[in-house]
Amino acid sequence: MKKHDVDVCVIGSGFAGSLMAMVLRSEGRSVTLIDKGHHPRFAIGESSTPLANFKLREIADRYDLPQLKPLTRYGDWMKTRPELMRGPKRGFSYFYHETGKPFVTDADHRNQLLVTANSSIEKADLHWLREDMDAFLVDEAKRMGVKFLDGTTLEAMIERDDGIELSLSRDDVQQSICTRFVVIASGNGQVWQPATDGCSQACETATCSRAIYAHFAGVRPWADVMRELSYSVNDHPFACDQSALHHVFDGGWMWQLRFDDDTTSAGFMLDARRYAYDDSMTPEDEWNRWLEKFPSIKRQFADSFVVRPVAGVQRSRPLQKRSREIIRNRWAKLPTAAGFSDPLFSTGIGHSLFAVDRLAMTLRQWDGDVSRKELLKRYEASINDEIDWIDRLVSMPYRASESFQRYVSATMPYFAAATWGEQDDMEKNGNQQPGFLSCEVAGLSDAVADVERTLAHFSDKTSLADEVSKSLQRFDRVGLLSEATTGMVRYSAAE
Repeated sequence: MKKHDVDVCVIGSGFAGSLMAMVLRSEGRSVTLIDKGHHPRFAIGESSTPLANFKLREIADRYDLPQLKPLTRYGDWMKTRPELMRGPKRGFSYFYHETGKPFVTDADHRNQLLVTANSSIEKADLHWLREDMDAFLVDEAKRMGVKFLDGTTLEAMIERDDGIELSLSRDDVQQSICTRFVVIASGNGQVWQPATDGCSQACETATCSRAIYAHFAGVRPWADVMRELSYSVNDHPFACDQSALHHVFDGGWMWQLRFDDDTTSAGFMLDARRYAYDDSMTPEDEWNRWLEKFPSIKRQFADSFVVRPVAGVQRSRPLQKRSREIIRNRWAKLPTAAGFSDPLFSTGIGHSLFAVDRLAMTLRQWDGDVSRKELLKRYEASINDEIDWIDRLVSMPYRASESFQRYVSATMPYFAAATWGEQDDMEKNGNQQPGFLSCEVAGLSDAVADVERTLAHFSDKTSLADEVSKSLQRFDRVGLLSEATTGMVRYSAAE
């Protein structure tokens, strides 16, 4: 029986867990990072945002991790880490489809919305090829002195007054680690807890959605398909394929994220209350069935084939989860383990980065006058509030997806919250700990409630857009709402 003593154990070596380990190590703590799997490995959750990159730059400065800073802009990434696969993200693009019909638009951008997030491709956000990024962060953690135990099964845990003892099995060798604190960054949140203390996945959230996805080669650019349909893309504020591209339809949407190796992460997100999981269909069969519904998307995928993962197209049951406990006296969960709503609006990376920073600051303050219990309770309250806020923002577009005009109006609360947060973070210069997506901003929740009521009662598209603009006007620092009516939003985030 081998035995170690360590300040902190981090369970789960996805990007959030590995980054947490790096941050703690930079603070002088001894850290062990534990994972049951190995790197590199396939993962989704690949799209960053201006708010996420702002926070990553802040973490790099606050914790003296300069190797992270070039990974926050496409141009800098290409200069410093070209071996790590990535793709540029100029913003968000949306295209609306009706079942059984080719895509239709016009000179007024009917059925189109493009929201610019940065001023140039050099300053663009990124799509991370997660198997590269996650492996890189693990290697960086090891280089800093973090002990990494992959292929490791966590068999038991005993909480004591002065710490936690973890019993592990690795290569058929039993190990015991005594640690002061545990950070749980695993995807399922139940890595060692009894099932009764784990995650609820019964669609108790406002959003209830499931995914069908893979990485493909041979996916034709959407701009090329639009030209073939005789539609111009000359007035797009950026190349729509260099974005988080959304094909929207009644009850769901498809994501497309392009990497520079000519592969594309693509997946259908479906309202699971309307489109239930069907055990009689294979993932490939259901994927093809959805392509058949939308002729223009099918044209994109006519010559495509799966390149990742090796097992082929993947399918999930509802993705939503909420953990019944986020903290105890000697452990805390990051959002990857605490709860998840939906990938719409690319919130996953940013929320995890905000939580890593907040938890690191919480652990830093233990030696002060505030008790550990009080600090952890504050952390838990923040994570719960943010999970609820994301769920609220994401659920609105699902409910409004029967028409594109309603859908666009339903996205405006997110964009108002995101752009407010970007401006707010820049003005504060990282000296405070704001809530993710401005969830703590006074009056914003009430404004979103007004939008929710408007979406429930207005059917006329002109009145709807006007009413939504009135509700959110106070929080529109960048002229977002006026530009959204044209379908082409040319705002650039704080850079």
